[in-house]
Amino acid sequence: MTVEKPEQAMTFGELLALIGDQQHKIDALELAFSSLAFALDERTAQLLLHNLKLESHNENRAEQTKKHLALLIAVFEKNVGISAE
Repeated sequence: MTVEKPEQAMTFGELLALIGDQQHKIDALELAFSSLAFALDERTAQLLLHNLKLESHNENRAEQTKKHLALLIAVFEKNVGISAE
């Protein structure tokens, strides 16, 4: 027999702090991803862009995810100076 611990409620302030922390993590990931453009050769960058473009049109992805993938693709293309097409 296992005893389950009751879940602790989160205060509104704690929730806001958690959301803020998650946003900082997302910002860091976006920066890292867009900076990746400078470390890849052209062929590798094209392959990455092509794959991301496929994922941005994947019907199994949420519309918001597809929207954000498209935005990341645009930043990456701008930094690399190439297109996935």
